[in-house]
Amino acid sequence: MTSGARSDPQDEPTSDGHITPGAAELARLLHDLRQSQIEWPAEQLRDDLQRAGTYHPSPVQALELEAYGLLQGIGREPASALQRLRRARELQQLAMTLKAPLAEAAAWRVMHTLESLLQMFPASLHSAGMAASLYLQAGEEDMAQLMTVQRNSVLFHAEMYEELGASCRQLLEEGTPLPPAFRHRILGGAGAAGAAFSLGIRAPDDEAFERHLEDSIRLHREALALAEAHGLDALASVSLTNMAIVEATRGHAALSRALMEEVRSRPEVDPMRPGWKEWQRYCAVLVRAQQDEDGWQALMDTARDYMGQGLNRVAVRDACLYAVKRLGRRCGRMDDALWASERLNELQQASYRKLAHTLSDTVDAVLERPHLMHEREALAQRGSDLENSLAQRNAELSDTLARLQAEIAIRQATEVALQKAHDELEAQVRQRSAQLEQAMRTLMQHEKQLALSRMVAGMAHEMNTPLDNARMGASLIGERARQLRLRLAGQTLRRSELDDLLVQLDGGSDLIDRGLARVAQLVQRFKTLGLSDEPQERSEMDLCALIRQSASSWRQALLEAGVDLRLDLPGRCVYRGYPQDIQQVLQQLLENSLLHGFRDGRQGTIWIDLSVEGLEETTLAAPGAQARGEPPAVPTVQICWRDDGVGIAGEHLPRVLEPFYTTQMGRTGVGLGLTSVHKLVVERMSGELTLQSQPGQGTVVRMRLPMPFQEG
Repeated sequence: MTSGARSDPQDEPTSDGHITPGAAELARLLHDLRQSQIEWPAEQLRDDLQRAGTYHPSPVQALELEAYGLLQGIGREPASALQRLRRARELQQLAMTLKAPLAEAAAWRVMHTLESLLQMFPASLHSAGMAASLYLQAGEEDMAQLMTVQRNSVLFHAEMYEELGASCRQLLEEGTPLPPAFRHRILGGAGAAGAAFSLGIRAPDDEAFERHLEDSIRLHREALALAEAHGLDALASVSLTNMAIVEATRGHAALSRALMEEVRSRPEVDPMRPGWKEWQRYCAVLVRAQQDEDGWQALMDTARDYMGQGLNRVAVRDACLYAVKRLGRRCGRMDDALWASERLNELQQASYRKLAHTLSDTVDAVLERPHLMHEREALAQRGSDLENSLAQRNAELSDTLARLQAEIAIRQATEVALQKAHDELEAQVRQRSAQLEQAMRTLMQHEKQLALSRMVAGMAHEMNTPLDNARMGASLIGERARQLRLRLAGQTLRRSELDDLLVQLDGGSDLIDRGLARVAQLVQRFKTLGLSDEPQERSEMDLCALIRQSASSWRQALLEAGVDLRLDLPGRCVYRGYPQDIQQVLQQLLENSLLHGFRDGRQGTIWIDLSVEGLEETTLAAPGAQARGEPPAVPTVQICWRDDGVGIAGEHLPRVLEPFYTTQMGRTGVGLGLTSVHKLVVERMSGELTLQSQPGQGTVVRMRLPMPFQEG
């Protein structure tokens, strides 16, 4: 019995009680589509979709087929995933209205795949759960179980490898009957074996590395035996390729080549399978990299090629970078290993940012908007109906008043009814207002959490790279020291070898020093995020002299950057405040202009203007203001910092004051400069700070400090 024959209305027999051959074939095709891996639409599946469309499907059947068709070509057009997700949402709503659980389950299943592609992992897990629930409702228990299996792909793409391994082991231990292809998936590269491999290449030591990869080989062998027992030739080739990759990663080059030769002797795998060509290429260059210099360069070229690839190539890209890092350290190619380590840290940071951006995005709001508009239209219609009802009631009352003399009693009854309706409406308005307030509080809390996520991600990125470098230097020193002891113990150490070891020890020491120095520098920068709790006393200073003194200390940096500095200051401006904070603000603004405004060798000019506002008006208006009981106006100092650098793009300008926001992450800054300026000016000095900029027209920063001062 097919799935459709049990549940959906489209599979009901015709009026004469028989199912036509075309209807039976359509039901079979739908059953095959439901039980297929629709997130990887192979040629056969694409053919099934086209054939199903020729049998004149019913509206509900057409809805289900359109849902599966949304995944056609998604591997070549990932940018259209969000648009397809909106359409899948519409199909789900339509299927729910038509009370077609199988069609609705198909829409949820497609949404699960698209949300995983967009890295909306919580939403993807929810969609898979909804599809499983609908399949259970329709009596499709095997399909519900298959949706539970497909949730493992979300764990894999979310890099939750330990959770993925536990989930796969639980499914295997339960012994639930599953189609061989799906059981192969639980065992293989996207399941338990893939989780073990991913944990192995990320392992901190060689023992854990070997243990995880041995588990991966064992699981791939089980998957291979399963595929061969059921005649699944393509999946058997996949298992052999995965085994070749694991053996190459372990350094067993000859065994890896033998496995790949066996793959080439078998039927060809669908080349459209996600990541298939990339994994084959990676296996080949990994074997070569362990043999000669050309092979190593091929591995480096492959690692660079995989940077910036799509979701289906993330796993092979990470495997390639971890291989460069591990083999580079083992073979003394420290520059390449350091490059791979930095790329891995950058990719991890990008993943954090993308996740935070996804959480803060308005995708859910966009998807929910048609539903909300529909509800609003329904409310408006009910309001219109109520108005029509009231108008009709008034007409009846007028007619009754003309025919009867009971006007007072009728009017009183009408007023009571209207008052009740009015009270109910007010109660609804108050309830809605309370709901909106709660939603606003929730949104504010959400924004705080997102800001914290970005801050933590920024700190993690900046700290990981120097710490990993220092750790790599310590590992190098330890390894070379061990070699030195062995050579000394065996009395086989030559002078040239000693010199070489000492050079490498010096290099490792320098690597540690640079990493720890960078960490210390970052810690100092991170301290600027919060104001010091230590009490500070204000002191009287000449702002003009302070600015000139700072400008004198910048002379060398400005000369090297090819930037001119022009000052427009009064003779003297006595100000009572915090001199160190003023100097820190000016220093941060200088660094911001040199690093960002005049980057890539651009030359230009910086202007610093200082003016006094409100002093003369305060002196003249004070007697009259005091006579009226008004407080005197507070004079302010305005410092204007301008440069004619490259400016700031419009999409970045609203966010430049956020901690760790920078377009030069990992190259020239950590995104704390303008954040520190804002904190010092606004929170410490109770001042105001405004920022204006346009691309190609420079940047203007204005600071107004409402503090007591004297001008001379």
